Amino acid sequence: MILCAPAPSSLVMLAASALLAACGPSRMTGQLAPRHYAQTTDSATSACLRTPACYSPSTGETAILPWLSRSMTAIKSASTVLRLLEAADLAMIEQTLNDCANQASHDVNEQLLGKGKRPTRQLCQETFKTESGGYKVTWAMHLGREKHRAALKCVQKELGEKFTDNLSLQPTYRYDRQAKKTELLDPKKVDEWLRNGLFGKLLGTLIPDIVVHAAGDLSRVQAVFDFKFPCPADNSPTWRQYHEDHPYYPSNQGEIYKEAFKVTPKALSPGYGGAR
Repeated sequence: MILCAPAPSSLVMLAASALLAACGPSRMTGQLAPRHYAQTTDSATSACLRTPACYSPSTGETAILPWLSRSMTAIKSASTVLRLLEAADLAMIEQTLNDCANQASHDVNEQLLGKGKRPTRQLCQETFKTESGGYKVTWAMHLGREKHRAALKCVQKELGEKFTDNLSLQPTYRYDRQAKKTELLDPKKVDEWLRNGLFGKLLGTLIPDIVVHAAGDLSRVQAVFDFKFPCPADNSPTWRQYHEDHPYYPSNQGEIYKEAFKVTPKALSPGYGGAR
């Protein structure tokens, strides 16, 4: 996932959303804890999609802005052993993530569409709601948001306790493409920028859904995963392409992840039996 600069007219609304999140319930404990699944803001997403600073989402998907559900990474002591996970653990994590993608898709479809139903191509293109300013949110966008929330909750439940030191949900990184340097951003600093409306400071930051890393060290990345929920389901999951005015254009999301994290990222999508 990539954070982008919102349109100027939406800055006040976004700042208010960030403050509401900061005043909400305390975050879940543990390395994996994303803060507010329920508060991914529709207004933020629509603002992002209306500005050329954003990347272009794939067919049937929407840009998901997770700044209210980022990982709140605990600061580890100097004595923490920077243990890397073994191949068997990595394989188990990947299988669990695929299971979560499948379960999230199934559960959300049943909750929103009815038992045994799946979205049709026609439904995916229909308007779910119209936001302020006349921006239309399609069913594909709405389903994608809800499935992302459900999948991340599943990951927290299934893997949070066992891999609390080696797995993080939606941490925020800054990538200096010229220097080939990737830096983990302090969540407190990101929150400060959001509260002050300094969204431009987060343009082009990288926010993968799941990062596997050395124990307590998010700079030593072992694996990167992103959930993809194409609509309809028979669309192939693809990495999002950056808009021509984005600093990473003409690369796509997967190419930048690989360049920044020095690992081949994998896209997780229901029904495909494995990461891509």
